[in-house]
This record gives sequence, structure tokens and C-alpha cells, in this order.
Amino acid sequence: MWLSFWLLPLTVATAAAFTPQHKTAYQELLQLKVNNGRNLLERLPQHDANTLLLANYADFLELCVQQDQNKYDDLLDAQEARLEKLENLTPQNEWADYAIAEVRLQIAMSKLLFGNRLSASWDFREAYLQYTQNLKNYPDFIPNKKNLGVLQVLIGSVPDKYKWFLNIIGLKGSIKAGMANLKVATAKANPFHQEAQLLYAVILHLTEPDKEEQALRQVKTMAAREQDNLLFQFVAMHLLKKTRSSDEALQVYLRRPQRSSYLAFPYLHHMAADLYLFRADYEKSIQENKQFLKMHPGQHYLKSANYKLYLAYALSNHKQQAQWHLQQVAAAGLEESEEDRYAARYAQKQEPLVKPLMQARLHSDGGYFREALQELDQLQITNATPVAVQAEYYYRKARIFHGTHSLQEALPLYQKAIALSQTTDLYFAPSASLQLGYIFQELKQTEKAKTYFKQALSYKHHEYKNSIDAKAKLALSAM
Repeated sequence: MWLSFWLLPLTVATAAAFTPQHKTAYQELLQLKVNNGRNLLERLPQHDANTLLLANYADFLELCVQQDQNKYDDLLDAQEARLEKLENLTPQNEWADYAIAEVRLQIAMSKLLFGNRLSASWDFREAYLQYTQNLKNYPDFIPNKKNLGVLQVLIGSVPDKYKWFLNIIGLKGSIKAGMANLKVATAKANPFHQEAQLLYAVILHLTEPDKEEQALRQVKTMAAREQDNLLFQFVAMHLLKKTRSSDEALQVYLRRPQRSSYLAFPYLHHMAADLYLFRADYEKSIQENKQFLKMHPGQHYLKSANYKLYLAYALSNHKQQAQWHLQQVAAAGLEESEEDRYAARYAQKQEPLVKPLMQARLHSDGGYFREALQELDQLQITNATPVAVQAEYYYRKARIFHGTHSLQEALPLYQKAIALSQTTDLYFAPSASLQLGYIFQELKQTEKAKTYFKQALSYKHHEYKNSIDAKAKLALSAM
């Protein structure tokens, strides 16, 4: 999810100095042709705010997409040097001040991605304060509203009991105000409206599940219109995968631009491996995750990739290879991302794989609901069945009915899953509570929806706490 937020904002400096050469470099960067963009920027004045901001975005993109620890120090130093140059520019105007906020935000994201949370939090604060000061000084300056809007949404989703602290340090926001600013930035009068449109769609998808189709339609249209834009293809693939439209997501992946002029994007192979796993094409899933491991210089998603390789081998009855990759989970990479933490916890537990349950989960995650139900029908659930298996069975069945919009059938199954896993650290209870909140929100039963969203937040120490809590907070803040 962070990738799709922060690969998008690409902005430039002064309108008067925004030359055709800057525009060409900008388009190359937006398409993820980073080296092409850098080559064009080298021919431009190096102390121009436009050039500094675009050069910074090239470094930021490389760090986000490739996550190479060996390049982190040099690329971060280069970003901080550009920030210093921008702060020393005279005279300051709306574009220079805007570039300062953008570079500060990109530095914050770079630090956060590589685990430097404390320093990143300071840079986030400084970026936010710069955006808000820009709004006071230049209220009609549209580009500033884009990332100001994103930060307002993120701050606005923090629970009320913590907002007093944010207010003390000068951070105020709301989902409504943030989305309004983002909406303004999508206007074609803003030369950077495409990034604002992408950001608006991604956040709309997160904050308002009933507008999921609207968000997806916007991104699909942009990706279809500019099929040579790898960034647009990534965001389309991401949202299609999230909405369980796996076949369509896979088509986007297969049609993506692959020329050497584009920035290498290893994570796309990891995403494709999931899509093949969902449809039980284990051989292709293995190929894609092995390609990811071969290309990826970073430390994120390594545990997850080995876990998915374990699943692909185990479900295709290659026990020796499956066990080898399960053993690799502990040694590989970091536990920073949620999917890596889940993989580490699964490997640590060493629980036996219940194939019909796992295949049902994967089919359901991919939107193959008929196949998922067929897998569940192979199981005989009795009182003697382990509680964890019972809880997952009812949870998976609920997700299938929910996915096919059979809400009345899904409701009691979610409630059964909650009852069975209530006193455990299984994630089925918090996730089922979140889904019940969405169902009652869709049924216009607001108080029941709030009750279940709050219940989802109450569970501790489960694998998906970060994402479930974030979704529940966003839902409550938007109500």
C-alpha cells in the first residue's frame, strides 16, 4: 500500500521556468524511465528549483522501487543536499516553497522505507508544516493541495484519543479536508493533475469501500490511455489485485512495458506470483517469485516470497522444495512489512498445512469464488475439528459469500468465526469484525457498523493488526 501512495507525487517548480525540456524530463520520470529523466536534467541549470525537484524525485523513485540498501546513504545524502540548495534559493516564491515541502516529504518516505522511523517522523512534521504555511501564503496555488491532502487524510485517520498529541506538535487534519484538497488538485488546470487523480483514486479506495468501483474505473482508464506508463500500470495492477480481479490484474502485468529504459521493478514479479498462486498455476508462481528473489536488492518481501514459494511447492506436492523454502523464511530479509511478519509467524508455528483451507483462501483472495467453495466442500467440520481450523473454515466461507454479495449468508458465518477465535491470537476475529463493519455500513446501519469497527480495533497481537486497525480507523473517521 505505501508504494502506491508515494510513487505517485511528481511535481515541478516555477510555471515561468517550466520549460519544454523540464516537461520532457517530467514525463520520462512519471513513466519510470528514471535514467532518461536524469540524462535530460543534466542539461538544465542545476540550481533551478524545477531541476532540483525533478532530480530529487528520480532518486526517491529509485529508492522506493528498488530498495537497495547499498545505495541508500548516497541517495539520501543527495536528497538532503538538494533540500539545502532549495532552502538557500533567493528569492523564495510559491514554487520554491512547494519544492521544499515535496523534497522534505520524499526524504521522510525514504527514511521510513529503510527503518529510520524517528528521523522520518521529524521530516514528515516539517513537510506538513511547510505545506500548511504554503497554503496560508499562497491559498490559490493548486499543486500544494495534492500532498497536503494526502497528509491531512493520514493524520485525520488517527483515533481521537491520540489527536491531542498531534495537535500539540502542530499536525491537524481530517479525511474530509484532505479529500477536498486532493479533489481540487485533480483539476486539469493543475499541470500535475494526473498524479492527483491517481492519489485520489487510491485513497478513495481505502477510505470509502462503497466507491471502490469508481476508484478502480479511474485508474483503469488512465492505465489504458497510457500503456507506456509503468507507474500507471503498477497502480492499476495493485487496485485490481486488491479488488480480487486477478485475471484482469494479470493481463495488466503481461502487457506492461518492459524495455530497458524503464526502472527495474522487481516487486511486480512478486505481485504476479500471487496472481498465479490464486489461480493454482503453481509453476508460473514459482517462476515469478524466483525472478523476484533474483532481481530484488532490498530486504523487504524476502520472507513473504519464500513463504509463497513454500505454498506453491507444497500445494503441487513437491515436499522437499517446500520444506527448504519454509526454512528460508526465518533467515531471509526483515519483518518490517505485514506480509513478511505473517510469513515469519507462520514458519515459526510449524503448523500442518490444511490444503483445502489454503487453496480456498488463495482462490477467494483472487476472486475465484466458485473454486474456493469447492475446496471448502471437501472438509468435514465437527466439534472434534481443531478450533483454528473451524474458525478459518467459517471465516473463509463468509468471505466467499461476502465476495459474491450474499450478505445475509455471510453475516452468521463471520459471527461464528469471531466466536470460535475470540480468545486466541488468530486474525479471523478482528478481520471478521472489520468485514461486518463494512456490511452494516453498506446496509446503512451506522451504529452497528461503528460497533464492529471498534471491535476490530480492540484485538491485540495478531498478524494483520496494522492493516486491520488502519482500515477500521479510516472507516470510523469517514463516518
